[in-house]
Amino acid sequence: MKKMIILMISLLIIGSMQLTAQSVIFNDNTIRNSIYMRTGIEPASMIAFGYQRNLNPKFIKSTITTFAEWNFSAFRFSPKNSEIKVGGVAPLMQKNSFKIVNNLNLSAGSVSTTHFESKKFAVADEVALGFYKPKWFFALTAEYEKIYLNHIEHTDFYRENYYEDAVDGWYKGAGGMFQFGLETGRTFFEKYDVHVELKVPFTERFNSYGGSPAHLNLAIGYRF
Repeated sequence: MKKMIILMISLLIIGSMQLTAQSVIFNDNTIRNSIYMRTGIEPASMIAFGYQRNLNPKFIKSTITTFAEWNFSAFRFSPKNSEIKVGGVAPLMQKNSFKIVNNLNLSAGSVSTTHFESKKFAVADEVALGFYKPKWFFALTAEYEKIYLNHIEHTDFYRENYYEDAVDGWYKGAGGMFQFGLETGRTFFEKYDVHVELKVPFTERFNSYGGSPAHLNLAIGYRF
């Protein structure tokens, strides 16, 4: 029973670490690069640093924004409590300033506690539809993220105080999470992006998420 309780707690913490999405949609074809920092509640306090680059592949007519992001726990700031995410953002449909945008990304995260250390690997896809002007945008979003693989390693403290024969190992999946919300952003002085997003999380069965009723993020980016 104790082993099962620790497993459930670990999966809950892994889930709280994986609730992240791309914050700044880089909506400018004239500038190739952007760096950004974002912070918020997802549901734990976090801070992230990211880089975006616009690509214009010859085989499609649209601009693809690739990105890489390193997300840390704000109060346990270390690589052991962090997540790395890479992906791409591309428009699915556009008519004047109205766009439907897709964000596909892969992530790998880790969590370190007194009882265990865990690692997770996930895939997420987000669809945003809204109005994207040169200096501002507003969109409604829907996202699904699925954890496909995670590894749990128990600490010596846990073995000595709870369960001496605890077995470390890989677990196939830890469920998924839906998020629905809205996001908006504005560009100042042609170079600086300010972005806000508010999302409500749900389990795969569309039950309310116990960790936090809503997720709020603020991001600031710089284009160059």
